[in-house]
This record gives sequence, structure tokens and C-alpha cells, in this order.
Amino acid sequence: MTEPVLIDWNEDKRAEFRRGVMTARHRLHMAPEFTDLSLAALLDRHPRELTDICTMGDDPADRESWRGGSARNLTGMQLLEAVREGKLWINLREAMNRDPVYKPLFDALFTQLRRLNPGYRPVSVYGGILISSPRAQVFYHADVSETLLLHVKGKKRFRIYPPHAPWLNDRSMENILHKDQTEDMAFDTAWDADAAVLDLTPGSFVSWPLHAPHRVENLDGLNVSVTCEVVTQASLMKNAVLHANGALRRLGFNPRSTDARGVQALAKLAFSKAWKTAMKIAGPRKPMPKSEETFEVDLAAETGYRDRAAA
Repeated sequence: MTEPVLIDWNEDKRAEFRRGVMTARHRLHMAPEFTDLSLAALLDRHPRELTDICTMGDDPADRESWRGGSARNLTGMQLLEAVREGKLWINLREAMNRDPVYKPLFDALFTQLRRLNPGYRPVSVYGGILISSPRAQVFYHADVSETLLLHVKGKKRFRIYPPHAPWLNDRSMENILHKDQTEDMAFDTAWDADAAVLDLTPGSFVSWPLHAPHRVENLDGLNVSVTCEVVTQASLMKNAVLHANGALRRLGFNPRSTDARGVQALAKLAFSKAWKTAMKIAGPRKPMPKSEETFEVDLAAETGYRDRAAA
């Protein structure tokens, strides 16, 4: 792609970027890298250890229905067809920053973002490609990193909630950072009244503040999106403070401040690093919740998968 990835950036968008919910337009949906043939080829070559295949229930409050599976013997095109016809969600983690076909697009995007937003200097960036079924959803959750999403195919409804109580609980973020729970959180459907609601079509770009909870419902067609995880100095400090608070709580203390500025925040940053080092020395952690694979992708099944027999 020789033209800029982002199309309509202006002063208003620059002022809102990273501070609130912000939308723009992009050109990735016009790139040949996102045709079905290109995506099938990517599915064939992307490392399976970086490929998450999941399914879920219909109730937006039933986060326990989210579960993982595998597709051991299917080609990329077969897997794409199973997603199109079934109820599946695939995350090709780090495909945008690792794959030689997609990395130039990813680099061009962040080169442009740095140029359009003076002072924007991410510490590190990672980009995945999400491929999901017309009836799939992603439950209410908060990402650890600052996040951007560029929608490429299909139509989805995106709901973004305020990043503070009651929609976001600091204890939940502590547990997520300590890997004691997934990023999914308890959800009250009444909170939808407080959400920013966006219907994303091909060419939609959206960003939101750090830790702002959100959930997604696919509305039509095979859905493809690029999701970018961005680590900044601000997110590093905020996460270090929350991680340190969680560690202190495990030692019997009751920390209250989540301020990511000042001497106390720097002390918590050092403590967080020391805690992580100690945990590595202590040995392997227990597997993440819901990390087991409970189904196999199956083209013959209406849902696109069949459950594995219980052991």
C-alpha cells in the first residue's frame, strides 16, 4: 500500500486520541493482504502456538461460556469457511508485527500515527488479526495495553464503557495483571445505557482510553479486524502500580492509591519488577484460566466445531 493507512486525521482527532473514544477511517480493507486467499494463506503459515481458536455462548453476561479449541488438520481455506459458517473466533496473535507480508502495513500505520501525533512514542507495539463468525461475540473485558482497532470485513457493534467504577474494578485489573483471571469481567446489561455504541464497517478505526472495558457483537458477515496492543510509558506505570497493589494485597496489606505519578508510583514500579523476578525464580505458574482446548473445528457441524470427548 503506497497511500497512507489512515485517511481523515485532524486536530479534533489528535486532541481526543488516547483520551476518549475516537473514530477515524483507514484503507486496510482495500489492501490485497486482506482478501480471502491472502487470509487463508496466513492461516496456513501462522504459528499454531500464536493462534487462538475460541467459541462462546449467546448470553452477553455468560463469560464462562468462552472456551478454546483447535483445528489440527484443516487448511487455511477450510478454517476460514468454518468460521464463515459456524460460531468461531480466531486471534492470530502478532501476525501484523511478525509476518513479512503484513509487517510493512503495520510499520506504515505506526509511522503515520507517530507523525500525526507529536509526542506519541510507544515503547512497543503488537498487532493481531481477528477473524470471527457472523454470530460471534466478545464478552465484556478490559485490555492491559492501550488498544486500537481497524475493522476490515463484515459489520460489528462495539460498546465501550467508562474506565472507572462501577464499570471497572481495580481488583479485577490487579487479578488480570497477576494472571489469576482472564481479561473477561462480570457484566451488568444495565451498563449498556452508559456505553459509547459504534457500528463498525470496513474502513472503521477506533481507539479508547487505557483499561476502558468494552464488548463486541458481530452483526453481519465474516468479520476481520486488526487489533493493535500498544505499550507506552503511561500504560507501563499504570500497570506497574496496579500490579504492585495486587502483590501487596497478597502480602496482607491494603493499598488504596492507584496514582501513577510521583515517588510512591516509582517505588511501586520497582516493587512490581522485583515481584515478577521472584515469581520467575519460584518456578512455573499454574495454567491460565480457560487455557485448555475443549473442541475441534469441524466443517460438518452447524456451529463449526465439535466438542472433544471428556477424558
